[in-house]
Amino acid sequence: MTVRTYSREQVCAHRGASGVYPENTRAAFDAAANVGAGWIETDIQCLADGELLIFHDAHLGRTAAGTDKVTALSWPELAELDIGSWKGAAFNSERPMRCEDLIAWQREAPDRPGIIWEVKCEDDPAAVDAAVKAVSEQLGEIAVTEQLGEINDHHCIVSSFSRAVLSLLRPQLPAIPMALIVETLPEDGVSFCREQRLEGMHLDGHQVTEDLADAVRDAGLALRCYTINDMVEAERLIALGVSMIMTDFPERFLAQH
Repeated sequence: MTVRTYSREQVCAHRGASGVYPENTRAAFDAAANVGAGWIETDIQCLADGELLIFHDAHLGRTAAGTDKVTALSWPELAELDIGSWKGAAFNSERPMRCEDLIAWQREAPDRPGIIWEVKCEDDPAAVDAAVKAVSEQLGEIAVTEQLGEINDHHCIVSSFSRAVLSLLRPQLPAIPMALIVETLPEDGVSFCREQRLEGMHLDGHQVTEDLADAVRDAGLALRCYTINDMVEAERLIALGVSMIMTDFPERFLAQH
């Protein structure tokens, strides 16, 4: 059996190397970088004090003790939370990170992965406005340096299921590639991306067909797929022209690097 050699740019570590390490932690991000992943996909949520927390779930309980709604809390209330021991006692020192912490981590070494920021947000005006304000402030320096003709070393993409978030962020962050996340291609998906000048679409890879892939790529949009852990499924998607595979196990795809 021939094993494909994947390039770094084709492999995105979903919440870091989250198959083995606790998701969205420094340990998971370090592991993804160490195996050579070109990208990391992670989740950001706007807290009550305007900080951007890296965390997936809307409520505590699965990866951290508690039941609170995450966006109702402030950073000091979350900073010392154990978010690692659910994956094993070896990770009980893992603590939450903020958007700014991961940017600093990326800048520690020139070969660190790019970051795909998935902006998680409730579909109500107040939540959307808060998220857009926080993300714009945190990533706004990228747009400024681009306009000045300077090189910014924060390599990233912004993505979201929320069309409202993307629509409001696009003019605020003109230099950053953006992508709409959907499970499968909606009838107006391509037209929305074109109207909002988005660069790509992120789809559930298991639902991607040849016709769907063609529709996205023919529109000039990058097609990236989540969350693919099976090598055979990954091969199918690459053959359809998918440019990036998001996976919990980047080490499976980059074992030869």
